[in-house]
Amino acid sequence: MDFGIWYLEFHLVMNRFFTFLILINLAACAPRIHYINTSSEYIKAEETANDTEIAEMIAPYKERLDAEMNTVIGNTAKELVKAKPESPMGNWLADLIHKKSEDYYRSEIDFALVNYGGIRIPVLAEGEVTRGKIFELMPFDNMLVVLEINGATVRQIFGTMAANGGWPISQQVAYVIENELPVNILINGEALDDGKIYKVALSDYLANGGDNLFFLKDKKRNNLGVLFRDAMFEYIVEQDGDAMDAAVEGRVIVRE
Repeated sequence: MDFGIWYLEFHLVMNRFFTFLILINLAACAPRIHYINTSSEYIKAEETANDTEIAEMIAPYKERLDAEMNTVIGNTAKELVKAKPESPMGNWLADLIHKKSEDYYRSEIDFALVNYGGIRIPVLAEGEVTRGKIFELMPFDNMLVVLEINGATVRQIFGTMAANGGWPISQQVAYVIENELPVNILINGEALDDGKIYKVALSDYLANGGDNLFFLKDKKRNNLGVLFRDAMFEYIVEQDGDAMDAAVEGRVIVRE
């Protein structure tokens, strides 16, 4: 099945499922009139009947959801670990976001970055990768954007990353953290130029000022119209079974 069609159907199922849960919660909170009956057998039987009805209503959605979440969409050549200042998982994720953002933007982008806290699992195991595992890794519905910002603002971003021990960045970047400050910043092999305009791919969460990047909120942005997580799905499927790999390359070096 075409990925786009599948994903539209999947979101429809998810929306129905969560709407159903909301209705149940509302029903549970609504006032009810009960006839007084102190029989514990009566109360227990009533609760069991309600639980059974709910389970039966949820079952079709749960079965399909479980099947989709357990679908294998790719595989890794080795274990991809999350760590600071640089890690295989972080490099893999930043590189794929850079690649997919260029696809959507239809033009070159200087680099991509991912906030460390946005990665919600510590390791992506070697072997098969399921849709469910990607949801675990990136559970938030953040959108991808491309910011057009000058080098001085880029330097501020690096300052935030350095103060936090390093975030995942794509392979176009290399820098050193010294006394929690960024030095020797290189972008595409050239020293960061405060007056140059750079195009940076990142999530709308960061572009909206999340994780102390408040200075990005008023910057020129290009909304790509794609969920961060959906870009990951597409990239993995596009590997067509080839094992994905990444390694620490010296993009971020901490100097004592």
